[in-house]
Amino acid sequence: MTVRGLRLSLACAALGLAGLVMGLATPAAAMPDAKIDAQIRPAFGLLLQPPLRQAYKPGLRRQHRLDRDGDYDGDFRRKSRNLASITVDCGDPKGGDEPLAHALYDLANNGVLYIRSRGGVCHETLWIDHPVIIAGEGVPAFGPGNVGPAKIVPSDGDPCIHIEEGVKGVEIRDLVIEANNAGRHACVEALDADVALIRTSITYQGDASAIFVQGGSLIVRNSVINARTNDAAVLADGALIDMQQVRITADTRGLDLTPAIGQSRLTQVGVLAQGVGLAGSTGVTIRDQRSGAGEVQISNSVLRGWITGVYVDRGAKLDLVNSRILRARRGVLSDYGQVKVRQNAIVADELGFYASGGRPQLDFNRFIDGGVGFERGVDPITSPNYVYPVKPCGGRLPKGIYCRPQKEIPGGIFDESGFDNSGRYGWEVDGYERGYLRDGPPRPVSYIPPPPPRRHWWSSDDQGGSPLDDGSGQGNNPY
Repeated sequence: MTVRGLRLSLACAALGLAGLVMGLATPAAAMPDAKIDAQIRPAFGLLLQPPLRQAYKPGLRRQHRLDRDGDYDGDFRRKSRNLASITVDCGDPKGGDEPLAHALYDLANNGVLYIRSRGGVCHETLWIDHPVIIAGEGVPAFGPGNVGPAKIVPSDGDPCIHIEEGVKGVEIRDLVIEANNAGRHACVEALDADVALIRTSITYQGDASAIFVQGGSLIVRNSVINARTNDAAVLADGALIDMQQVRITADTRGLDLTPAIGQSRLTQVGVLAQGVGLAGSTGVTIRDQRSGAGEVQISNSVLRGWITGVYVDRGAKLDLVNSRILRARRGVLSDYGQVKVRQNAIVADELGFYASGGRPQLDFNRFIDGGVGFERGVDPITSPNYVYPVKPCGGRLPKGIYCRPQKEIPGGIFDESGFDNSGRYGWEVDGYERGYLRDGPPRPVSYIPPPPPRRHWWSSDDQGGSPLDDGSGQGNNPY
């Protein structure tokens, strides 16, 4: 057989096979029920475990990195990382357009990138895909007076620092970070990463959060976060949080936390509203996960100027101790949460504490202006707590709640001078730890019965006492 005949035979065989395949596919195409069933079949896994909320997601990872010649290539992972430390001066024009990206290219794992503060500003985004330490140089003691600290300012619409998924051990130290028009990006965003911010100042204005972390852990020390956004200043979803000596100012919400299993801590943290409080604003929101979440402990902290100081979602866990909530409408609201409120001073117009379910624990607190309320069926665990209302108490108070006149309020509770003092970050202000030791815990006083009713000359009743008094010390006796 010639070559031409062989090709003709092969072509005929191919056409026959294609016809057979089309013939087999014809009956399925004539029955669209299978397609319709596949399209409308419910996702039972999603119905059984629906998402709690639509969480913010960072943008796609950067698809290119700089090569060693300064051009872009498609290689995501580094071919060579062998430098333990690199110093970058953003004021030096010899560094090129993206000196930080070049430095991160050559930096080894756990290496240190030093950013000098010689008057220049780094106008780029840090795209971090391996564990590093980024340290800014402070203001030189003997340098010129116009030299400021190391600063990073990204382009409009870009994040300040983007940490790739799964990177463990990224530490940011002594940096000033400003994102004045971030758009829909967070300033610091990380997925399943371990991030630490030490002595860092973040100024953010945009439509997302100043800091967004999902999974992993977030450590913040001696830092300032100033967020102008309708979202929370710090949004942590399924992450462990450890904040100590941090000042956070925000417009609408301070912190929105869904903690991972374990204990997340806020110690000596100030969460301050920018203005007098916007509608629906909340200082700290604590949520639960269907698979279980950890406890958030807030200690020696101040929450000021919020409509609601702390909101605890159904199933979430809170331990609030030695803290102050000031200028609030509602101090602590709990929706079937596991709540412990111990040794705090809460100044709220409407309610100092309210629980709609669960078994909250209240120990040695001072509630000023607003009282304490529980839904029917709530069985609280209470030690002596004091309420200092604007008007005299009326009616029966809950068990373990005692009413006292406002003249007995310790004066240090209203001291807010340290938070607005320029030159101080505000974390030096005591939440209520030293104040609690100075003022002492609330203690119940002995019950003083009201004077007997005035007897008239026509009355033959020799019995004294008030018919409204039940002898418990908590009834209609206002003080």
